Amino acid sequence: MLAAGAVLLLTGPVVLTGCAPSTRAPTGPDPLESPARRAEADAALAAATVAQMATPTAAHAESALATAARALAANRMAHATTLRAELRRVRPSPASSSTTPRPAMPPPIAPPPATVASARTALIQALHAAQDEASMLVISLPGYRAALLASIAACCATHAALLS
Repeated sequence: MLAAGAVLLLTGPVVLTGCAPSTRAPTGPDPLESPARRAEADAALAAATVAQMATPTAAHAESALATAARALAANRMAHATTLRAELRRVRPSPASSSTTPRPAMPPPIAPPPATVASARTALIQALHAAQDEASMLVISLPGYRAALLASIAACCATHAALLS
């Protein structure tokens, strides 16, 4: 009994440290980085589509697409903002008084497609890609992060259905 107690005394702290939550920041790329960049790019594409379709002589189909793209741009920018906030929460940048934080590089803005049909198709393809990416990540992430991506996937599916 004394031998078992001695073994437990020596190995107990090692075993228990494996059960304690880690206070270290995760290493490697964060899985939410790609959905955040995609959301920023989708918002830029939708905003470019709005700008192209918002002309004084816009036909009804163009104005309907511009309205849908405007809502999409707002939602995808909200997704990007929320994902970036979660990225900062998990990996806060070290506060340093000597340096100022660098602004995030804006995503490259692809020129919007020339026709209403091609613009609609481009937006739908972007939404399906975002939905697929978020859906694949949901199964590998814990609690809040999985719920966040599931919500984003549902929003993308809804916008894709509305644009179809």
